Amino acid sequence: MSSRRTLILIAAIAVGAIAAFALFNYVKGIEDRANEQAERVPVYKVALDIPKGTPGEQASSSELIVRSEIPREFLPANATANIETIEGRVALNDLSANQVLVEGMFVDPASALITFSERLTDGNVTMTISVDQVRGVGGLLVPGDEVNIMITSAPAELAEGEAPPEGAGPNEDQAIYTQPARYLYQQVPILAIGRNFVPQPGETVDPEAVAAGAGTITFIVPPDAAQRIASVDPGSIYLSLVPPDFEAVPMPPLPLDEILPGEDGVRLTPFGPAGKE
Repeated sequence: MSSRRTLILIAAIAVGAIAAFALFNYVKGIEDRANEQAERVPVYKVALDIPKGTPGEQASSSELIVRSEIPREFLPANATANIETIEGRVALNDLSANQVLVEGMFVDPASALITFSERLTDGNVTMTISVDQVRGVGGLLVPGDEVNIMITSAPAELAEGEAPPEGAGPNEDQAIYTQPARYLYQQVPILAIGRNFVPQPGETVDPEAVAAGAGTITFIVPPDAAQRIASVDPGSIYLSLVPPDFEAVPMPPLPLDEILPGEDGVRLTPFGPAGKE
């Protein structure tokens, strides 16, 4: 009985395999006939990925672009008919393998360049400052980040015979805050660090290059904001990095005679008496 079942099982598997093979050949035959009936036309295709800025001559001589054929119904209206038209030009963007070469993929080198001024919109201008790592968030900033700009200044000296404010400090002759900081602007976007600017779609930031130029930061701001930033002593500027969901709120000047946060029982930590949750 067991042998009979085994034979039946083997026969069923064989019949299934034959049916699958027949179906595969049938479908393949239909596809072959369809391709034979479709008119095929010559095109140039991207054989391997081509980086942005690659010269056309290099792409052609290195066989990054090759001759191929596709059905006429898939032929783009602006397909490149003559490979010589890309000579003296460069790839405008990164090109992926198997793309059909069309007009506009390779352009004059001047057209491929984006000037720095073209990145400025809505009447904004640039403003560049120089900061050290202590005042510039430890060199951790990258183009595209937003920062708050604080400025510091020494408190005014007391006039001769003038009494210090109550609670002015432990020595009663100086303010608690020896260089009180005030917020100049909040959420200031960084356009560039050194010569590395906010990447365009498809571009990446080189961390090493950014680190090398970390001391020079260029903001994109309205003209009046640039005027105010330029009017501040560069040595008094401190930057603080803010998160993407940061919301700017007014921050009043520090009262020089206030009790320090760690002593008032309310603000024992930067996040409140309970600490960071």
